[in-house]
Amino acid sequence: MTTDAALIADCAIYPDSCVSFGGGVNSVAMTILLVNKGWHGPIVFSDTQTEHPETYCYMDMFERDWLNPRGLEITRLSGMPWQRYKGGVSLIEYCEVAKVIPLAAVRWCTAEWKGKPLDRWQEEHGGLTALIGIAADESHRMPRRCRPLCDWWVTRVGCIKAIEAEGLSIPRKSGCYICPFQRVSRWRDLWEHHPEIFERAARLEEIVSEGRKSKWVTLDPSGRWTLRDLERRFETQDTLFDDADWEGLLRYKPCMCGL
Repeated sequence: MTTDAALIADCAIYPDSCVSFGGGVNSVAMTILLVNKGWHGPIVFSDTQTEHPETYCYMDMFERDWLNPRGLEITRLSGMPWQRYKGGVSLIEYCEVAKVIPLAAVRWCTAEWKGKPLDRWQEEHGGLTALIGIAADESHRMPRRCRPLCDWWVTRVGCIKAIEAEGLSIPRKSGCYICPFQRVSRWRDLWEHHPEIFERAARLEEIVSEGRKSKWVTLDPSGRWTLRDLERRFETQDTLFDDADWEGLLRYKPCMCGL
């Protein structure tokens, strides 16, 4: 695979399209490569309002320092009307009110909070084609969608190089802070740097468990531990526990919103 500039330059710019922006490495790099080649269109972010704070900070910086000088901005979608009616404007508010939790096996949150708002927006704007930021080393994912990075054979490493070439820092992996597709080290990071958010996620597990009279409603795909279990281990500095769930996560396909 190659990220040779000549190969990218030979690729067609995608007409009647919008960028499906996730705030992570792939979608940032895809946006940079498209714009540098002359693409100029809508950049759309389906906002669950439950993303990691660092993702929002990076998006604000990217929009202000890189996109705005080029006449571009990020359009933020705030969910479907029924979501706002039932549970406020954020994914976690909806989960708290409806007493539900994101599930790795079903991915209802991805479909309802990421996919459907974007689909509706596309229909309202003439059926624009969504450009998805999937790197070439994951070309097995969503093969029927329009994936410029795969067309250009740009790998994850190539994405990082494209971002660094613009003098920008590398964004953290995007995704909601209550996403079940997280390694233990990500939960530890949330516990250390954003304890109030970790507490809210842990309380969500308890709210759902209380409603179902079960203590095993958990964001862990294997169902082996709750966030309170992790919290106790973090407090005792049990480092051997870090990433013990990785083999379990490998049983599930990557979340489509992790762009």
